[in-house]
This record gives sequence, structure tokens and C-alpha cells, in this order.
Amino acid sequence: MKLSIIICTFNRSQELEQLLDDLVLQHKRLRSSDAQELEVIIVDNNSFDDTKETIYKYLENTGLSIKFFNEEHFGLAAARNLAIKKSQGDLLAFLHDDINIDDDWLREVFKIANNCKDREIGVYGGRVIPLWQDELPKWLNLQDPYRIEQAVFHGHSYGDEEQFYPFASSDFGSADFPTGMNVFVRKEIFENCGGFREDLGPSAGGGFDTFEDMEFFEYLTTLKIPMVYLPQAIVFHPINKYHMTIRNVRRWYYKNSRAKYWTAHTDRMQRPIDARSAVSQKFRKYIPSFLLNKINGVPSYIYVKFFILCFRWLISNLSFNKQKTNWYSFQISESIGEMEAAALLSERNVQRKFSFKNRLVSKGLVKA
Repeated sequence: MKLSIIICTFNRSQELEQLLDDLVLQHKRLRSSDAQELEVIIVDNNSFDDTKETIYKYLENTGLSIKFFNEEHFGLAAARNLAIKKSQGDLLAFLHDDINIDDDWLREVFKIANNCKDREIGVYGGRVIPLWQDELPKWLNLQDPYRIEQAVFHGHSYGDEEQFYPFASSDFGSADFPTGMNVFVRKEIFENCGGFREDLGPSAGGGFDTFEDMEFFEYLTTLKIPMVYLPQAIVFHPINKYHMTIRNVRRWYYKNSRAKYWTAHTDRMQRPIDARSAVSQKFRKYIPSFLLNKINGVPSYIYVKFFILCFRWLISNLSFNKQKTNWYSFQISESIGEMEAAALLSERNVQRKFSFKNRLVSKGLVKA
């Protein structure tokens, strides 16, 4: 099997039906030799709408090989890990259940699948273009200097040229990793490097309902796995009116920074972490050591950062620049997320019981 398309779903039967309709139609347009080398794996994460009934309609008489599983453990990462185990393709294509695929998406992905073993590439990041369902509000700024990150709206569109991650583009922003919404990973990567962390991602047991894909790609970066951006593999993500609210954007920055801080301090590679990790690298050298002291488990410099941002937010209100004011409010939300993650880490360390095995693991004498 050359290609496995993996779709994990929860209570989105209508969106899933549209996606499967598109896949069935594009599958019919493939040449017969490729059409036989494709499977679709759907994992339902305990939906309580008519998702199961929707899937059953496609299990027969579509010409498309569909395998259906249920993952009782809530979480996108858990559902994906189950799908990975059940897949047989050389290349695994991950799609979210609420996207629309471009008319040539499947043909382009098969080009990758046919050639992936001939290229020293482990991960291919596809393009995600937001489909705005309403007029963009005036406060929503997609340009510098107060640009809202593409990832807030699940966008991942960086021009028409292939390029290796990480990259910076003056016109489209920068990207360190692909997005899990439209990404293609060689099966042997999972066989040799492991899967997604299940304490992260939507509905994760640990409460960090984002970042499971970014953590995995960052982990692969430490293993020197080449990853490349492929603009020709296009999907579209509908952005409804709710997503275009200040409250939702603030919530994204809060959740993302909280998960990012947590994963940095619970690294699966057990790499040393910079104690000043909550600020950008170019400013870390300016933080004095006494600000590393913790208050309620939170490093003091994060509080300082928070109050500086609050002050700048107040000043920005005098400029009557709504985009600037909102941008500072998003940075404040990031700081709050970092504070919460730091407090949770401190609480976990206090509650953790001593273990001789942990000591031996830390010394490299035994495996974890």
C-alpha cells in the first residue's frame, strides 16, 4: 500500500460526509494502478451524533477502501496513534475532518506517495488556506507589525515555492513546522520514532488541548528528520464568525503558550531547558538571575513580562490603534498561559514521589 489517508473525527458528520464525497470523486479520477494503492482510515473518537451512520454509507460500493475504527480514549493524539497502527501505507496523509480538499489534492498527494522513498524527506507539509465565512473585522490584522499568526485560524499558506522547514518569508510570515491539518509523514518515521504525545491535543487527558502536532514535529527536528513545505497540496479550512472574535484569538494565544511552555519542560528527549524560555531567545541574556526565583511556582520574570505588557497595553489605548491594542492583549494572554503551565509544573514536581528508577534513568544507567 502506497498511501493511507487518516481522518480522525468527533461530532462532525456533515463536514465528514462532504470530505468523503470529495475523496470518492477524486479517487475515481486516479489511474487504476494508483487507485488500488490507497486506503482511507477513519477513527471515530466517541461521537454522539450520526457520524457512525455517515461512515457506514461509504464502507461499500464506493470503490474506495475504507477502514473504520473507534477510539474510546478521548483525544486526537490517541485517535491518530490508533490509525497509525492500523495503516499499511508507505506514506500517511493526515487530514482534519472539517476541511475541504482542492480538486487536485489526491493527485498531488499520490505524486508524493509514488516518490517519497526516492527522496530523503520524512515529512511533507501541505498548504492550508482559510475560507472566511464572514467579512473580516477591522481589528483582525494579518500584516506586520501587529500580525496575528496564521495558526490562529489554522492557516498554513506560505507562497508557491517548495522550501524546507524552518523558513521565514517576508510576505507570508515564518513557519518552523508543518501543520497537522494537512500533513504527510512516512510510515517508517512512526515505526522508528514513536507517535504523538497523548497528553496534548484536543480533548487530551492532560488538559492541553493543542500542540500535539507541533511537539511531534519539533521532536523530529531534534532527530534531523528533513521536512519540506509543499504548496501544491492544498486544502481549505472554513473560518466561521465565532473564530473571528477577539475572545477566540485571545483564547488561542493562551492555550498555545500554555501547551508550548509545558512541552518545553516535559521534553520527550529530556533535553535541558533554558530557565528563561518564556521570552524570545534574543532577550534572554538581559534577564538577571534573581528574576529566575519562583513565586507560587512561577519564575519572577514571567510576572515582570506580564506587567510590562499590561503597561504597554494601557499606553496603546491612548493611540486609538485598535490593532496595536489587541496585539498587546494577545501577548498578555500568552503570559497568562505561561504562568498557568509553570504553576502546574511546580505542582507536579511537588507531588511526584521519589523513585530510584528515575534517578538511574537520569544517570543513563537504565532505560525509562
